[in-house]
Amino acid sequence: MSDSALLFAQLTDLHVGGRGLNAVEADANLRWALAELGALEPRPACALLTADLVCGGTREELRQCTALLQDATVPWHALPANHDLWGEDDASAWEELIGPCRHSVDLPGLRVVLWDDVQRKGDATWWAHAPDETLCWLDAELSSASVPCIVAHHVPMLALGDGFHDQWSGSNAPAVLEVLGKHDVIALITGHWHRNGEWQVGGMRVINTGALAGWNWTGTPPHYCFPTRPGYRLFCLDGQLRTLWREGSYWDAPAPACQVTLEWVGAAHTGGPRPQVHPVEVSGRCCVRVTAYSPNSDIASVEWSTAQGQWEPMTPLWQGVWSEWEAVLDPGAVRPAGELVCCVRARSSAGAQAYDHVPVRFGQRDSSAKVSAVSYPLAERLFELFYCPE
Repeated sequence: MSDSALLFAQLTDLHVGGRGLNAVEADANLRWALAELGALEPRPACALLTADLVCGGTREELRQCTALLQDATVPWHALPANHDLWGEDDASAWEELIGPCRHSVDLPGLRVVLWDDVQRKGDATWWAHAPDETLCWLDAELSSASVPCIVAHHVPMLALGDGFHDQWSGSNAPAVLEVLGKHDVIALITGHWHRNGEWQVGGMRVINTGALAGWNWTGTPPHYCFPTRPGYRLFCLDGQLRTLWREGSYWDAPAPACQVTLEWVGAAHTGGPRPQVHPVEVSGRCCVRVTAYSPNSDIASVEWSTAQGQWEPMTPLWQGVWSEWEAVLDPGAVRPAGELVCCVRARSSAGAQAYDHVPVRFGQRDSSAKVSAVSYPLAERLFELFYCPE
């Protein structure tokens, strides 16, 4: 990580206030994240809060959130979505207590454009939509930038057949992408789904981040939510845009002193936060890529395995606040077809150890394929090992 590298953070789906989620955990998670960011060296230039700061959108909840944010020693910039607004008749409480619904932030070598993509409809429902006036504003903000841009909003755009998934379905995502595609936009960063993911849409990189609240909405009674690990995301712009999902406390366990995440198998992002995972299908040689982090020490080693007790070292690729590692997975060297678990483990210089693991399904090898490693996420699962993969 060079001295000129730019470090910043993203917190999303904080859900302070507790209407439908756990208010005690939401407050604690926010305090933890702000304290960690303030203790980082180098300190992040800012934190981007990509909506759903509160649950019910009342003025009282917004006051509660701003009281917690007063502890921040890192500058923060926020945008709203429906959870932040639906408790009041308009956005005046947000604008008074938090700030503008859309604005730009200029950082060294980067402009961040934050905009409110979740809009009220006439029937009192909400959708992801950019009115014409917003499209003009986006175009102007991006046109006036002399450096690369990141666009921050709440609901990710994911192409689905001839349309788009979730709240962009039936809306004007193509018009938004047309405007963004005219400019030097290196990534769209989003939240909303309470899970991690990365993909391309309209030729642009989408980085979706899990919820600081931790809980993931399922809609299934009696609890309607599933507990996942809370966390936030760090970004480093250092020739390219790198990211780390930092995990927080889970149940009674504190935030890990050492963490490792198996992020990519070939072209497939493995999802999260754990225990959510995308099983991956592999049809040829591909790279396994990992991020590792320890807040109080360096990462001494990272290893990987597809057979219990047989560990191989991974190759370090980059070292900054966190580190990135790589190995080559060859289905032919494992077995020709079937499913097994790919595990990774990291050790810090202080002796802490961490694991991550993803189910991998090997299909038949296709030597004629233009891309020798073809990996796509299958249906999402809840997956945890019940044994220590030593």
